[in-house]
Amino acid sequence: MALRKIVKSDATYKVFEARDNKYDAYRPNDQLHIDGWYFTFGDVFSAALRNGQCPLEGLVRAEKFGHEVYWLSRNPVVLGAAKNDERQVAFAAKIGDTIKYAGKLFTITENNILSSSSRKYLKLVRA
Repeated sequence: MALRKIVKSDATYKVFEARDNKYDAYRPNDQLHIDGWYFTFGDVFSAALRNGQCPLEGLVRAEKFGHEVYWLSRNPVVLGAAKNDERQVAFAAKIGDTIKYAGKLFTITENNILSSSSRKYLKLVRA
């Protein structure tokens, strides 16, 4: 991490420059900083494993109901008086960027279902 340039730092996060798609892919718990918000990667496989379910059955179920298989969820914001000494790591990104996640290339796009002001989820569209 020390070799990567820090582009933003606040009370909770250290935001590093984006990862290189050619050599370094994002992982399920990685976080992105997009338009002032922090997002965490999500996918059907990781969600199924966390819930003790078969990931392949989860994929079939998601496709059957037309659900997204990969997405970005906005992190909740919690205000408190306690000082947080340990900062979380995030990576800088923006809408329209192409990123590598789970071995595949995706473009970050807005979710058309929600208005941009209440952006809780972003879509990952195969590039």
